[in-house]
Amino acid sequence: MAQDLVTNEPINIPFRRLPQGSVKQITAQNVAEFWLKPEARRIADKQGCYVFALRAAKGYRVWYVGKATKSFEQECLAHHKLVHYNEVLFDGRKGTPVLFIIAPDGNKKKVPEALCDEIETFLIQAAYIENPEIKNRQKTKIPTWTIAGVVRRTKGAVSKRAQVFRTMMGLD
Repeated sequence: MAQDLVTNEPINIPFRRLPQGSVKQITAQNVAEFWLKPEARRIADKQGCYVFALRAAKGYRVWYVGKATKSFEQECLAHHKLVHYNEVLFDGRKGTPVLFIIAPDGNKKKVPEALCDEIETFLIQAAYIENPEIKNRQKTKIPTWTIAGVVRRTKGAVSKRAQVFRTMMGLD
């Protein structure tokens, strides 16, 4: 049985700025404010995966990937997750903290736990390639094989034959 999930627009996470310059912190009060937002309420009782990132002038930088097998409200801003997020913010990195949510569309709420785990592993590996400093320590082992210009490609021009293959396989 296929499970179609969608990504939501990134949701800003409220934070407080500490007196020392650009240091930020997400507090329990900020978490309560987050769950009052209409866009957060819509996904609060759903299951799926989430990505904590910082949005800055050059786009987004991922810092943590997780899964919610109970509900997003119970898991993605839990105290032990805030420890990871606040480590990033305490370093004075620029940007607004946001959460990307990957969940079932519409009124559907549940995602099989094995599928959540599979998606989380994929997202952690993709995030690790983009940012080896992510806070996740598990599931960061990247397969060592590549297909030039197709899978885990390096920077540079993609050959015509690789592009044709990518298109044929629906990897664009």
